[in-house]
Amino acid sequence: MMTPAQIRLNQNPVLTSLLLGLGQGTMVAEKLFPRLPQALSSVALAQLGSERLKRYNLRRAPGAPTKRVDIKFDGKVYQVNQYAVEVPMPRELLREADESRRLNVSNHLDVSKIAMATANDILGLDYELEVATLATTSGTYAGGHVTALAGGTKWSATTGTPVTDIRAAANVIRKKIGKRPNRLTLSPDAKLAAETNPEIKGYLPSTQMGVATLEQMAKIFEVDEVVCGDAVWIDGTDVGQDVWGNNAVLAYVPKIGGNGSEISLAEPGFGFTNVIEGHPFAETPYYENGSKSWIYGATFERQPNVAYNTAAFLFQNPK
Repeated sequence: MMTPAQIRLNQNPVLTSLLLGLGQGTMVAEKLFPRLPQALSSVALAQLGSERLKRYNLRRAPGAPTKRVDIKFDGKVYQVNQYAVEVPMPRELLREADESRRLNVSNHLDVSKIAMATANDILGLDYELEVATLATTSGTYAGGHVTALAGGTKWSATTGTPVTDIRAAANVIRKKIGKRPNRLTLSPDAKLAAETNPEIKGYLPSTQMGVATLEQMAKIFEVDEVVCGDAVWIDGTDVGQDVWGNNAVLAYVPKIGGNGSEISLAEPGFGFTNVIEGHPFAETPYYENGSKSWIYGATFERQPNVAYNTAAFLFQNPK
């Protein structure tokens, strides 16, 4: 058995440094804009009008014509864009990894997995940022579907009323699309403001220690699920930023099967993500002589799109 000193001498400093990396918070883009798989780079979908929500004179006298309702729809073409990234791994690092395996030291690592995990995380963060930007921009929503909270109306204020606000917003959505919203997406700031708010605490058991959980808030807000987007990104000045900012998004999100067969745009989802089937995927690594490195790549062809801008409600600055 090796002594601690011998173990330290046999450790490779390069591989050891790879054990120390930055983590990433929960990404929730697909919770708000579920995947709609497609085989081609562009696909035409028929987005139906509001005929099914209107009332018609359907009474018919014997021999009289039957009422006909013409369905209006917009044929929209949805395209995907390609996003790709490469992560070089110097051959020296791979050589040291092989030596690590042979010696069976405690810092045994699979460098290929590290390269692919890095590429996948970068693609995932880029997608999360795009969806979050779309979902937190007021222009994305129909008129009357955005509220900017301020002062005493902020959920972080003792006078803030998140339960009243969200239930009122749910009613606005219901009157537009005929369905109640089923998902609430919170940024970390919005979650912090909501979970400690006095109005929410009033719905909790008097014996409960701590703040409201996401599951409890889902019941209080009368939605199927409350999710929190914890993902962060680092800007050009090396300052960490919350991907979802200081926002909350209440929306109706339809269920989509793995092959897209369970979705119809007659079901008024807020949005979805067009994605090529099987993406993101790992490219076959190749060797580059100039950098004496193996290049690991990954590609993601997708595009988030808003379907019905009346199917969601944005709360800005809840904290």
